[in-house]
Amino acid sequence: MRRGSVLCEIRGAAPLRCLNALGEAGIEAKRAERADEFTLRLTLDERDYSAAAAIAARSQCELARISSRGGALLARRLRRRIALLTAAVVCFALLAAGSLFVWEIDISGCESVTEGEVRRALASAGVAEGSFWPAWDADAVKNHLLLEIPELAWAGVSVSGSRAEVRVRERIERPELASDGAPGSITAAASGIIERMEVYEGAPAVSVGDAVAVGETLVSGEMASAVGDTRYVRARAAVTARTYVELTACAPLKYGRLLEADTHSRWSLIIGSGRVNFFRGSSQTPPGCGKIIEEYPLAWEGVFRLPVTLVRETVIEYSAQEAEEDPALLEQRLAEALQSRLERRLEGRGEALSVHFTARESGGALYVTLRAECREDIAVYTPAEGSE
Repeated sequence: MRRGSVLCEIRGAAPLRCLNALGEAGIEAKRAERADEFTLRLTLDERDYSAAAAIAARSQCELARISSRGGALLARRLRRRIALLTAAVVCFALLAAGSLFVWEIDISGCESVTEGEVRRALASAGVAEGSFWPAWDADAVKNHLLLEIPELAWAGVSVSGSRAEVRVRERIERPELASDGAPGSITAAASGIIERMEVYEGAPAVSVGDAVAVGETLVSGEMASAVGDTRYVRARAAVTARTYVELTACAPLKYGRLLEADTHSRWSLIIGSGRVNFFRGSSQTPPGCGKIIEEYPLAWEGVFRLPVTLVRETVIEYSAQEAEEDPALLEQRLAEALQSRLERRLEGRGEALSVHFTARESGGALYVTLRAECREDIAVYTPAEGSE
């Protein structure tokens, strides 16, 4: 490595005498030039600087460093940054080692089977947070999942960085096929006055213009014969009736409203399965407060993830205040909710011919009642006893 050099100045009443003293001491001065009557500028080797400064002091002069260059300067700068370089090496080593372990398991495809069941089955197969994924046998893990959870039809496991993705597909149970020939009757799904009947099979039990109640038989599956035995068939019919619907909804006019009174944050650090809280007391949410949790994992999405997560909990204290609803707006909301209920009831079965709303206040609450006249198909198949 090239030796370092120092550009310096000899300042004093007799700088030339100091320069001669440097020569007598065997110290080589390069590119010496006079800056002014009392200043001499020169270049010295870095290793000679300390001795030259002592000689200058004995000569009643001062040796001032102007600038440095060369290998010694570089070495000094590197020594100053040794902590940063060491930290960088340790960081890269941790990333390289951490990428061989799984710190996050994402499960998708669960419907009736819970994620907890899948996680327990994975753990028994050696697949858990913090496990060494190169040691996994993907086929063995899949087979273990299918054996542990019979409701699964297929499973797949893949690893990206420090994140494992587990995809499952549940079995589709074969539906029970209903026999079209199973005997049964057509009954009324709602009370009303019959306007139209189309009987495809079975014996009509009522006529157009009759008033019927819920559950009453409209078309019987029992076919009597004057010349033979009674036959039992699956009745089929479309029965249109004029029905009358009444629905009621209520809501209090006064309610308690929460107002934000105070907010403070508390921090914690999760390392693996351990947790370090940087606050005193319990981590439970105090009464009358809400909590917002934000997590900042030490991870680069899709590249790596380390088992270190910084957690910020924002605790919001609330104070209760009594508020009063606007009766007109509340009535409108309740009316819209009742209208939606009526539409869901009639969806695919009929239509509303007229709709009326009434509202009244009682006991600090608002009651809204919907009364509607509808035309709908009230026919519903009811299997005969013992034929299901």
